[in-house]
Amino acid sequence: MTRSLLDGRTLKTIAIVGNGPVSAVDAPEIDKADMVLRFNSAPSLGAAGQRVDVLMLNRARVYMSKRINPLALHRSPEVWVNDIQDNGQVDWLFARECRPTYLGFGPKDKARQHLKKFDPFDTSQPTSGASIIAEFLEIAPDVKIHLFGFTHQGKQHTHDWSAEKEWVQQLVEEGRIVRHLTPGPKPARSFAGKLEYGFRWLEKRTKHYLYNKILHSSASTKQRIFGQDA
Repeated sequence: MTRSLLDGRTLKTIAIVGNGPVSAVDAPEIDKADMVLRFNSAPSLGAAGQRVDVLMLNRARVYMSKRINPLALHRSPEVWVNDIQDNGQVDWLFARECRPTYLGFGPKDKARQHLKKFDPFDTSQPTSGASIIAEFLEIAPDVKIHLFGFTHQGKQHTHDWSAEKEWVQQLVEEGRIVRHLTPGPKPARSFAGKLEYGFRWLEKRTKHYLYNKILHSSASTKQRIFGQDA
């Protein structure tokens, strides 16, 4: 699926920005990439870099438009969902703001194959980060992948953080990816950046209620985002 999404793009570098801390030293490197991909709520956008070309969601039902950094919702032309469409679609506002694509189970399955050698626990689910790394390694082997904000830790007990950390470390040692971990303080939004964030938050929150509760009922929105499980 993602192979066709890269058609027509000339890519030498991809910045994959996790939701962990990014130092002020590393942040300027993000926007230099040919493609910038961020995850879920994309909290660091606007401070750690200004660009997002693709926003990737774990599941549509978890990340409704009101949970997203409003700058990401405004700036990202595309949203990729790491799931099948039958399990839920992005809400009405999300579909209006970003072009959605549902990646299916392929990226997760590819990540599982890579992680097998690191003995993940039986019921572990690869993160969206691991999934898209595995996908890009296959479909864009000549593109240099740069990782930012990847700490391989989190509250979700369904992910095997240790196995993913070992795999990424191997990829770094093999020269297949570059991981940016320069220590130091995190970047901060400028005054103008704070004003824009506040304006976009008000705009997107208003539109969320317009599109997901008024123009479409709450029931229809629930049916949309939960899909076959509604």
